[in-house]
Amino acid sequence: MTNMVMSAIMEDMRTVNISDLKAQLSAHIQLVRDGEEVLVCDRNKPVARIVPCRLQSYSEQEQRLVARGALTPPLKKRPASVSWPQPPGNLSDEVMEQLWREERESR
Repeated sequence: MTNMVMSAIMEDMRTVNISDLKAQLSAHIQLVRDGEEVLVCDRNKPVARIVPCRLQSYSEQEQRLVARGALTPPLKKRPASVSWPQPPGNLSDEVMEQLWREERESR
């Protein structure tokens, strides 16, 4: 990145060096909770970015999976105009259970 681009990025968000972040971690986390982004620098060189975790639209189960690191939410939401494709066929739950049972028994 050019210096001009880096300057523009750093002007738009709060920056903090690692030593200051360690000394005032709770305060910086509170800024992130309040919706701000924090750019973490190592000797004034950007190395990481702390961003708010917006999970209000996710179920409790999905939030737990994100907290465990088992699920990564998408960076962007799918536009409402785009829908998931419908799978071909129409199998009942009973038929699917029978297929799964047969598959497990053959292992």
